[in-house]
Amino acid sequence: MFRTSTKQPPTGHARREFLINPAQYVVKGVARYGRFFRIPFFFRSIYITTDLEAIRHVLQVNHKNYLKSPAYRQLRLALGQGLLTSEGDFWRRQRRLAQPVFYKKALVQLYETMLQEASAFITQWQKVIETEARQDISQRMMEVTANIVMKTLFSSSTNTDQATLYRLMNEAQDYVIHRTLKPHLIPLSYLNGRHRAFLKSRALFDRLVYGMISDRRAQTERPYDLLSLLIEATDTDSGTQMDDLQLRDELITLFAAGHETSANALAWTLWLLAEHPEVQEKAAEEACRLLETGMPDLEDLSSLTYIMQVIQEGMRLYPPA
Repeated sequence: MFRTSTKQPPTGHARREFLINPAQYVVKGVARYGRFFRIPFFFRSIYITTDLEAIRHVLQVNHKNYLKSPAYRQLRLALGQGLLTSEGDFWRRQRRLAQPVFYKKALVQLYETMLQEASAFITQWQKVIETEARQDISQRMMEVTANIVMKTLFSSSTNTDQATLYRLMNEAQDYVIHRTLKPHLIPLSYLNGRHRAFLKSRALFDRLVYGMISDRRAQTERPYDLLSLLIEATDTDSGTQMDDLQLRDELITLFAAGHETSANALAWTLWLLAEHPEVQEKAAEEACRLLETGMPDLEDLSSLTYIMQVIQEGMRLYPPA
């Protein structure tokens, strides 16, 4: 149905570039080889596409034909059996249990936390750009979305605990990505101590998270955050709730997948705005009009019709997940 470009990147060169900076490689690859091309990757192929019809076919029209790749087995080392890595009946049950997290009511309650973190980031960023001409927008967006997700997951935890969880999560992700992208080096990780270091980091992460879960379960009056919502969530079909292991897996999944997809969407949209200054100017004018009366409430954001169109177009062109 869809044909890859007849121009294909040289195997070793493509793999090397992709491993160094995947996002940058995709941008360059589309310019060089078109909207649909293949990267020979060890014993398999990775297909890159920005073709909207191909994306729609895979993600919507015929999604049942496309199972999770073997790479997800590596992700389970860190994420467990959360929504991102599970399939079938177990996935459907977990999706029902996690549903309250995605309700508008939850978003309204958590909006203030998001606004505070975003405002703090903007203040910090304004100071940075006064002295630095160039910024890695992808990394900056990862940082701000990670802070927001961490605060909305564990509102009552200390900044030290949150920073530790963030560091341990990044270490685990780096190791899993390393195993996924360089499977031929997996045996070496058992010899050089890297796998042992990963297990140690994961154990510390689990000890912190299980401690937070235990403390929260013992509270009669719980703060309103995603941890409390997941603890109290009940499956409408069976009447059951998540055990500690399921809670751990969903919490780490929400952090890992939640902040990365949001960061990717923001980074690509900001890149598109930089490529189209006339759109950037119009979006900025709309935001400034809203901010004239102070910081907006969640309901006020619905008036940002042009900015919403910009964000939706950015995600249409570059789906973040």
